[in-house]
Amino acid sequence: MLVIDSGVMYLQIYEYFKKEIIDGNYKANTKLPSKRSLAKEYNISLNTVENAYAKLLEEGFIYSKERCGFFVSNVGELYVLDNKKITLEKETEDIKYDFSYNGVSKEGFPFKLFKKISCSIFEDDILQKVNYQGYMPLRIQIAQYLNKSRGFKPDPCSIIISSGTEYIFQIIFKLLNGKYAIENPGYKMLSNIMDLNDIKYEYIDVDENGMSYKDLKKSNCNFCVLTPAHQFPTGVIMNAKRRVDFLNLKKLKYIIEDDYDSEFKYSKRPVPSLKSIDVNDKVIYIGSFSKSISPSFRVSFMVLPFELMKKYNEKFKYFICPVSITVQKILTNFIESGEFEKHLNRMRKIYSKKRELIIDTLKDEKNIKIKGKDAGLHVVLEYKKKISEDEIVKKAKEKKIKVYGLSSYGRKKEKAKKENASILIGFATLTDEELVNGLEILKKI
Repeated sequence: MLVIDSGVMYLQIYEYFKKEIIDGNYKANTKLPSKRSLAKEYNISLNTVENAYAKLLEEGFIYSKERCGFFVSNVGELYVLDNKKITLEKETEDIKYDFSYNGVSKEGFPFKLFKKISCSIFEDDILQKVNYQGYMPLRIQIAQYLNKSRGFKPDPCSIIISSGTEYIFQIIFKLLNGKYAIENPGYKMLSNIMDLNDIKYEYIDVDENGMSYKDLKKSNCNFCVLTPAHQFPTGVIMNAKRRVDFLNLKKLKYIIEDDYDSEFKYSKRPVPSLKSIDVNDKVIYIGSFSKSISPSFRVSFMVLPFELMKKYNEKFKYFICPVSITVQKILTNFIESGEFEKHLNRMRKIYSKKRELIIDTLKDEKNIKIKGKDAGLHVVLEYKKKISEDEIVKKAKEKKIKVYGLSSYGRKKEKAKKENASILIGFATLTDEELVNGLEILKKI
């Protein structure tokens, strides 16, 4: 029996008849009460009943006959899902301060603006299939941004948008067959996806100027992957001479430049992209919005050299861009409106303050040297006293702090035992107060 309580009345009527129809209490082709009789019986407005029946009609639970009324449909032809709220319990560590290098700061994030943009982009064209290289207006905006911020202006037709850097590398592996040089230490993700794809690679050690040119020359690699603007995880910035040396090395057919957090530089010295001085068109440039906006957007892009672009168009023209057109349109609006530039300036100021807090909090610590502090969203703490990385990580965890040992990235060097222990600490996701409190505890280790 239909019982109407306080709440949205038309939804209660809708839910009642929907359940009765699904349960079989109302058989197919059974006539429903007329709108007027139902309204009169429950002392409710005719509009309320009309709204309930309209919703049932729209979803196919009932059908109408002119001048005869409403009848029950054959629900065997409908999708009927048992919708239940699912509650998942998160597995959490007993950690109070996590110095993770993943994620961005909530402070200064334009939540209201993104909500406004999201509401404005729902038009007919979001139902259309996007170009396999990505949404052209977004590629045009990216090209203009790179010209302004990274010193080179690519043809938008040479830009490919994808869902995360790991997917971009999947494309690169199909375009370049050979042996890759990768940084040591470096991204765990890179060696992992290379192993999964049976890609040949060799670790090349990183020194104070980035990947060792001397060691690369000795290798038999014909491609290399670099993070020259802010090496991950050491934070080293590759100097101009080494950049030129890499570009002039004939054995290297192509260089993949991962410029993942180039937006955040804190020193006055400008750091141009490697691609900006690439006169031989041998640099594949990779960028991302993960650090500049949010990793949850899952939007990365790459700029391919002319010869590789021809090869890409031959191999991938039947593929589909994995990034939602909705997300691409939101980003396009965000950039072309000038709000992206404002956002970067705002976040650079916030991150610069966090960086200064780290330097100020640790300035009197003679046993700790801060490295890689001129750029990016993490720094490296090098310990001069005799203590291992494992000890630091373990003791920090005992105090509910999570830090990351540098030697856990890439292949462990034979000389690692002789080197000072170093840990990576990210600062984007922690508040200023959490950052200082965590560092004060870390100082006592």
